[in-house]
Amino acid sequence: MRCSYRGLLILPLVVLAAGIAGADDLTTIGGKKLTGKLAAVEKGLVRFQSGTSEVAIPNQEVLLVDLGHKVVAPGKDAKYHEIELTDGTRLRCGKFSVKGKKVAVELLPGPEKVAVPAFELPLSSVFYVLRGADDPKNRDAWKRMLVNRGKRDLYVIRQDDGLNFVQGTLLEGNPDGSLVLFEKEDGTKENLRLSRATGGLVFSQPQPMQVPQTLCRVVDVFGNTLVAQAVEMAGSGVKVTTVSGVVVTYPAAGGVAQLDYAQGNIAYLSDLQPQVEAPELPPDEANKTLNVRAAYLADRAPANAQLRLDGVEYPKGLWVPADTALTYTIGGDYREFKAVVGIHDQIGDGEAQVRVTIEADGRALFSETVKRKDKPKDVNLDIKNVKQVRIQVESETPFFNGGQAVLGHARVQK
Repeated sequence: MRCSYRGLLILPLVVLAAGIAGADDLTTIGGKKLTGKLAAVEKGLVRFQSGTSEVAIPNQEVLLVDLGHKVVAPGKDAKYHEIELTDGTRLRCGKFSVKGKKVAVELLPGPEKVAVPAFELPLSSVFYVLRGADDPKNRDAWKRMLVNRGKRDLYVIRQDDGLNFVQGTLLEGNPDGSLVLFEKEDGTKENLRLSRATGGLVFSQPQPMQVPQTLCRVVDVFGNTLVAQAVEMAGSGVKVTTVSGVVVTYPAAGGVAQLDYAQGNIAYLSDLQPQVEAPELPPDEANKTLNVRAAYLADRAPANAQLRLDGVEYPKGLWVPADTALTYTIGGDYREFKAVVGIHDQIGDGEAQVRVTIEADGRALFSETVKRKDKPKDVNLDIKNVKQVRIQVESETPFFNGGQAVLGHARVQK
């Protein structure tokens, strides 16, 4: 995106006061690092004071701005809940209640003398409320339930044998937040105690007609992560407007730890939903020990193994078996495709090979044979104005004999 300085609508977003100790760090997508002070964030630009000069950097070139304020981790035995909004914003809280059409939230404490942010949370912006988010077992069970949920709100009860739920529509809470009015699938309405939703609540929100563009991900010192469409100066503090429209106001800039622009500038393919072309796995090739039931795997290899190429682990990436094609619709918003392509280290056959083809709007930009014995290939492709990226893997051997490919850190960026 080209930014014009003449006639630019100036919207100062963040200005650090002289009282904030320590230097700020700004890292660009290209890997350049600046140390100094964040001067302002404007529409399309980040202004940064480095030494005696101020530089203006377009948003799409910024990866991270670190303000040097530490995030306070929950105590060793601290109990907390997690609220996720429809835009992916996540809040950690010690208490919550539903009052009318809003969720009242008590956030976890942050650093001493740093005031908590103020905000209102309408039910229409909430995706779920997970109780006991501090327990990994609770989180895992919650993720499995979300995958198989229907199209109704859920009042979730945690039992010894797992999660159970009542389906329907959560209409509102009573004035003191102890009860929720729940309309069940048969049309009957009942007041249910919020405390008995021991698993939490899930809301089936309608899809918005238009979603505002993400500016960045704001990480605060209280352990919350906000997916922001705008950030602006609010007196001596900072005001963040999330993509779902929730306004969060920090009384002081010390409440903000980082502005992570990767959320708006980089999209990992493993976080996107592709159109999949893949044959059904023949019964004689089914390998239950590897537990491969999906057409492809995101951020992991078979048997829940870490993606690994030439000894390097990739927390983000794709594992794609042979005869599979993945098509991602990216709408012309990105300029580069990047990945490290190879065959997983767990394949012992050094002669194993596959052909990987990457197309942009039907035009092949990369089509090469990838061999297990060779070094992984760094792929960097120009996809400016491209609407769809298609990845195809071909091989004559079954996946557990090498007919598979790994695309480590597969991503598109602006």
